Amino acid sequence: MPNVTMLDLDELKQTKLRPYIERSLELRAPDPGFHAMMGHNVDLAETTYLAWTGVFNSGDLDHALKEVIRVNLSRAANCNY
Repeated sequence: MPNVTMLDLDELKQTKLRPYIERSLELRAPDPGFHAMMGHNVDLAETTYLAWTGVFNSGDLDHALKEVIRVNLSRAANCNY
């Protein structure tokens, strides 16, 4: 099983991810673990975050479908969400 090191958020705030991390902490989504894991590749983390917020926060995606996605992702991760 792969083991990805979770990076320190305070260190990641020294990169261009700072505004995204702060916004995520303010909104409580995505989970801080997103940045801690994706921060190994800052450009990929930024692109993924922008895509995620564009879909989930812009209103372009129906709320019911967002909930289906959240539940399926939680089940796939064996999370009790």
